[in-house]
Amino acid sequence: MEVKNVLETRDNLQNKLKEVGCAIPKISEAILKLRDEVTEGIGIHTENMIKVLSPESVRKMVRSELQIYDADKTGMTDYALETSGGIILSTRNTEDYTAGSPGLTLFGIPICIQQNTPRAVIQTGVLPGECWAFKGSSGTVVIQLLGPVYISGVSLEHISPSISPTGETMAAPKEFSLWGLECVEDTESFFFGEFIYDNTGPSIQYFEVKNKAKKAYDIVEVKIHSNNGHRDYTCVYRIRIHGTLRQ
Repeated sequence: MEVKNVLETRDNLQNKLKEVGCAIPKISEAILKLRDEVTEGIGIHTENMIKVLSPESVRKMVRSELQIYDADKTGMTDYALETSGGIILSTRNTEDYTAGSPGLTLFGIPICIQQNTPRAVIQTGVLPGECWAFKGSSGTVVIQLLGPVYISGVSLEHISPSISPTGETMAAPKEFSLWGLECVEDTESFFFGEFIYDNTGPSIQYFEVKNKAKKAYDIVEVKIHSNNGHRDYTCVYRIRIHGTLRQ
């Protein structure tokens, strides 16, 4: 009986080996076919990547990004921009620094021109002197945006020391905060956050809000709390407000 069982097991194994032997060519054929398909797919993908990353395509992508950036230097919409509908509503009790003061001239050349009103902070000009100058180191400006905006960030711009007539930027704002208002006299404004402008860094600096509001605001207040060391006045060149316009 044991010998009989061994013989039956041997026969079963031989049959299985025959089945495997018949299946091997089919498996090999399937593997070769799969390899060819994968190779062809990689080849097509590589060709597409080469087309996408061709020198001309790269030039077009770079040119497009530069155009977006150069449009406003940030690549983000500025909802405070005067030409888009932004308006200065108030500066509270902030007192303008007039051009008649010696602190605003260098060898008789005005640094902050008298006709530059607070509107300068929502205009595109950022050449030396194209700023709003106010007395001291703290001041406020209230801006009406072009519409209700879900505010995500604010950008502050000042001239670089390399083009400053005095070679320094001590009059640049340093600590400032952003608030959302229902109206100019709103006593329960929304606090978006307090930020620090580094006058040794890039001329345009973006700050993401620290507190995100659930509602859209069309009036914001920017409070300048300090500057970078100038005792007489502070110069604000440009303020940008970023986010998403409520539809």
